[in-house]
Amino acid sequence: MTAADLSAVLYKSKNQGVMPLNLMVTKVTQNDWIAIAGVRGVWFPVGVVATTAANTAETFTYGTLAINNAGTAYSATDTSIVVGTVKATRKVPYYVLTGGGEIMEVTADSAPTTTAATLTVRRGVLGTTASATGLANTNVCHILNQLILTSSAVGTLLIRASPMVGEPTPSDTFSTLSG
Repeated sequence: MTAADLSAVLYKSKNQGVMPLNLMVTKVTQNDWIAIAGVRGVWFPVGVVATTAANTAETFTYGTLAINNAGTAYSATDTSIVVGTVKATRKVPYYVLTGGGEIMEVTADSAPTTTAATLTVRRGVLGTTASATGLANTNVCHILNQLILTSSAVGTLLIRASPMVGEPTPSDTFSTLSG
């Protein structure tokens, strides 16, 4: 096997040297959620439900929201996005990952404690490209600072996650690897 050039652009997170978040919460039921204030998103959450009987690994998914634009489709330049069927208690600012791979920064949420809202967003953050893909009516997007606790275990939950920080600069990306 011979080495080949790789042409994909990769993003290097600015998380190097950033302390992970350590959270302790009391989980009451399956699918409780945590909206993490103070960070726009987290990478790689891991957790354990620590009870007197056992330590049980927690499983996570990101919170979701659905695009609500039955009329005119959104373009790559729209900065006001209507959403519905979203978990309540969102913490602004936060990142949203679309089905098209774009990450948007939500800078304002018209109703962060309800299930429908209008979001004011900054498009194409963290090295992604603004795109209309993933913003069609009923498309599901992920809220990157909201964790859904999906295991059935309840009790004291210890979580560790890495905060998403910083925008990439040209020195944070590279386009070619060779062997």
